[in-house]
Amino acid sequence: MEKRVLIERVLPIRKLSEESRREKAIRHGHISTLHVWWARKPLVVARAAVLGALLEDDENVSSELIERLCKWKLHDGKPEGHSLLEQVRGLIRERFLGRRPKVLDCFAGGGSIPLEALRLGCDTYAVDYNPVAYVVLRGTIEYPQRYGRQLVAAVRRWSEWVLEKAGKELECFYPRVGCETPVAYIWRRTIRCPNPSCGVEVPLTTQWWLAKRGRRRVALKPILRGNREVGFELVGDKEIDFEPSLGTVKRGRAVCLACNTSMRGDYVKAEAREGRIGQRLVAVARKVDKRRGRSYRLAGEEDIAGFQKAEMALKELLRTPSPWAFGLSWVPQEPSRLVGAGRQQSVEASYGFLEWGKFFNSRQLMALCTFGKWVREAYKEIVNQTGDYEFAKAVTTYLGFAVDKMADLLSVLTGWKPNAECPVHLFAHHAIPMLWDYAEANPLAGASASWASQVERMLSALTLCFVNNRRTATTHLGSANRLFFEGGKFDAVVIDPPYADSVPYSDLSDFFYVWLRRIIGDLYPEAFSTELVPKDEEAVVNAVRFGGKKHGEQIAKAHYQRLMRESFAEIYRVLNSEGVCIVMFSHRSTSAWERLVKSLLDAGLYPTASFPVHTEMEASTHQRGKAAVRSTVVMACRRRSENAGIGWYREVMSELRQVVCERLREFWREGIRGADFLISAIGPAVGIFGKYREVRHLDGTEVKVAEVLQEVRKAVVEFTLQQLGFEALDEPTRFYIFYRWAYGSKEIEYDEANKLAKGLGVELSEMERRYGLINRDGDEVRVLSFEERKGILEQGWKVKRGNERYGVGERSCVIDQIQISLLLWEYGQRSEVLNYLASLGVKEEGHSFWRVAQAIMEVEGGVVGVDGRVSRIEKEVRVLAQLLGSKQGLIREMRAKVVG
Repeated sequence: MEKRVLIERVLPIRKLSEESRREKAIRHGHISTLHVWWARKPLVVARAAVLGALLEDDENVSSELIERLCKWKLHDGKPEGHSLLEQVRGLIRERFLGRRPKVLDCFAGGGSIPLEALRLGCDTYAVDYNPVAYVVLRGTIEYPQRYGRQLVAAVRRWSEWVLEKAGKELECFYPRVGCETPVAYIWRRTIRCPNPSCGVEVPLTTQWWLAKRGRRRVALKPILRGNREVGFELVGDKEIDFEPSLGTVKRGRAVCLACNTSMRGDYVKAEAREGRIGQRLVAVARKVDKRRGRSYRLAGEEDIAGFQKAEMALKELLRTPSPWAFGLSWVPQEPSRLVGAGRQQSVEASYGFLEWGKFFNSRQLMALCTFGKWVREAYKEIVNQTGDYEFAKAVTTYLGFAVDKMADLLSVLTGWKPNAECPVHLFAHHAIPMLWDYAEANPLAGASASWASQVERMLSALTLCFVNNRRTATTHLGSANRLFFEGGKFDAVVIDPPYADSVPYSDLSDFFYVWLRRIIGDLYPEAFSTELVPKDEEAVVNAVRFGGKKHGEQIAKAHYQRLMRESFAEIYRVLNSEGVCIVMFSHRSTSAWERLVKSLLDAGLYPTASFPVHTEMEASTHQRGKAAVRSTVVMACRRRSENAGIGWYREVMSELRQVVCERLREFWREGIRGADFLISAIGPAVGIFGKYREVRHLDGTEVKVAEVLQEVRKAVVEFTLQQLGFEALDEPTRFYIFYRWAYGSKEIEYDEANKLAKGLGVELSEMERRYGLINRDGDEVRVLSFEERKGILEQGWKVKRGNERYGVGERSCVIDQIQISLLLWEYGQRSEVLNYLASLGVKEEGHSFWRVAQAIMEVEGGVVGVDGRVSRIEKEVRVLAQLLGSKQGLIREMRAKVVG
């Protein structure tokens, strides 16, 4: 029997979650600033996973050691970090009798896991299907170990050389007015008003703020001039006499500033696709100093002339042969097939961004082409001076990364962030959303979006990648479902695989691929031989790629499940008999979990332990508007024995529920809540189910994974309601409270809502039709607040003015009673609230009405404003607070009335 490893006993969830959240907030000196990659797991979680897979469950190894080791700032660069790492490396060598354990990550992505495996002294192997990820991996885990800290000095030196050469060619396009350096140019797209009697050119924007930082306020105020043209003036602080947060565009619809004509989203999109959307340079942000922030002025003739000069220069440039690899065109003409993930609609399809070159204006293209050209020249110069082609390749790769990092902050979809007074990078989301107003950074200014700034951020990240154990990792471009390693090679496989439809990696990475292919593509011919990033064998759920709609979604899900099953089968093959596979997975949908778990079990792997670790920030931008989970479930998996027997449903479910409840108590004590708690039990449950070759019902039919997950959901619901003290409530109220507790005010997929309802023992159709508790919009479902249920609630109470008798109708459930009370309170009808509560017998503080109202207040109050926006249930929370604040007074009045 194999010995238990550390992660099968302990993982300090709370401390690891705290450190993960701290790491996610880091913007300098972290590998995330080396190059954009999506959904990177925190280094501390990767380190804990690798360590937990390699060390045996030994009394000499405590959770305190993991807590000390798993701090993101801990590395070889500091004496105390090096000392602790050497201690742990020694423990690992001792366990493996002096040899280095072999660790594989076959979904390596941004490199968190292989970097930490390398840091712990392992022979590390990283594989990824995506060529952009492959090159990023080379820069993260290979080159730093091969060339050491001389790499930082070389990259800095040659980046300055590139800046000097490019700056001489570009400075005339960024004219200085007076003695101040322009940091960014603020643009507004424009559209012609369709009203025949108007025809004003309308600036499109969602808001007018330029600075909104502390007490500092600067806004761009639109002025309608006599000739029916829109002009602007800058206003600040007390001069602001309008609401700058209200722009001309909301949810894709625009409104004319002159005649108030409303323009439908379809009209705006059609104008964009036909090329009739214009753009207007309206303001300039200038560098002053850190203490005083930016200064602003309206764009003048010199600014417009600088841009026009760049337009003419680009036209001239396009007439000359390009210096790019493979003879590619100066400007990327490759199609931008941004099909997105799931049901997302892309800017390419909606607004006519049909080629990757269309994502930049003329001056931005001149900047990127010029910097890219000189990066290629730098490669030749490094070779001439050193004679070392591989070293030149490494240095040039980082310079190529710098061009990519500038492109992320130098496009026509780069926003301006008023509360930081700087451009915000394009990939703040796991998608490319449309922006109406954009900020064009000056790459020569030395500010946050400039070449110099991006290089410094990259170099500060690079210093974190040096590992003092004299080993280099091995990086491979390939697919996880066709590994080329011999069987039984690895002591551990640690992966963070794609989360079904969460991130369309290949679609998004095309943005960087087209520039990397031009600048350094010939240095990596194995990675840049295709026009765009390969997509056929990418393990994601992308329905649009298969025709969209229900049929395309079904194919996409089957495609994902096949690739994951084949990948896990390969992991089973290359993992040695005592090895452990660690799988990290995070998704709100149990359908996604079902596909992952089935793939895992089909391959002969099953979980032996799992832990939910909080890995996402509360206000993570890519999760806004979603009922997203913020935790990652870290599962330790073993190869199932070839002699595994058959389990019977009743016995297996009895064991499963016992184990799940034990684990839920642990997770509850660790502070796991909401949607995170809902998924936390999946690992323990599948561990019981998966250790059998198969599980059967008494009639001999096989028990499906979906049935197991439904049992898990029931167990979680029962446990949670018991902890909240509401297991005896009526069904609609239980559904309402649990939904709010798990998902807040956000939408979830219909299938997920239906499974949740079944876990609560109710029918979702009843929640919709009979009780009107939910709203369904296509495949999305959400629970409604009291204000949104106004019509239904008004039917639930009857007023007989003669004797003031109140009734609640046929649907007498507690949530209706509470929301009717809120509606009456919002109407200002205090006396009717009193009579209504009296008719319910709510005359004691311990009445279930008050306990449920307090519970709703607590669970709803916990989700209001967490993403920085006004929640749909904010008013419900406010009115609940008022009602509960008046509870004692209302009870006294009801009692007095009865006595009277």
